Amino acid sequence: MVDIKRVIIIANGDLDDPDYYFNLIGNTDYIICVNGGSSHALAIGVRPDLLIGDLDSLPNEVRRKTMNANPELREYPAAKDKSDLELALEYALELKPDRIIILGALGGERADHGFINILLLNLCLKRNIPALIVDETHEVSLHDKSFVIDGNRGDVLSLFALSEAVHSISTKGLKYPLINEDLFFSSSRGLSNEFTAGQATVTFSTGLLLAVKLTLR
Repeated sequence: MVDIKRVIIIANGDLDDPDYYFNLIGNTDYIICVNGGSSHALAIGVRPDLLIGDLDSLPNEVRRKTMNANPELREYPAAKDKSDLELALEYALELKPDRIIILGALGGERADHGFINILLLNLCLKRNIPALIVDETHEVSLHDKSFVIDGNRGDVLSLFALSEAVHSISTKGLKYPLINEDLFFSSSRGLSNEFTAGQATVTFSTGLLLAVKLTLR
């Protein structure tokens, strides 16, 4: 199997700026289109390597144009126990890439889809493969150990506990530092911090921590 460094998964949520995503995607990236995410791939101008899902949100014309690119096809019934994005993530994890980037997983008309898409990052975390959900302004990641995150001065970083508590958090490079504090599930204590440099460091001892970076463009 060819060594795949990065997998790009294009889902069917909001993608408003095709040029932004075209510049984000590299020539060597392996591209998975999830169902109606094929429409986004056509708008961006990239060729999918895999089309996966029940194809219920895929207009016939979009399907025809997508299949002209000759992607691998994995079609599933509409009635199933997993979402199309979860199926795509499971396939991506089998490829053992260095990183997974998920596009089109936020916004849209279904808040429940956006919520579970964020929680699905835990599949990647369990396999120790870095993963991000990205749109034009947001970068969402999930962590079970200390990490460094790049940003620009003035960008916003919010930290939320997805376990009962995240213990002994300390931060550097943020306007309002945390110093050996605990964050608790459902608390807004970590909401809307601000980068003071090009990088922020977040250390903690135990727990599951969601990081949401907002880039001010």
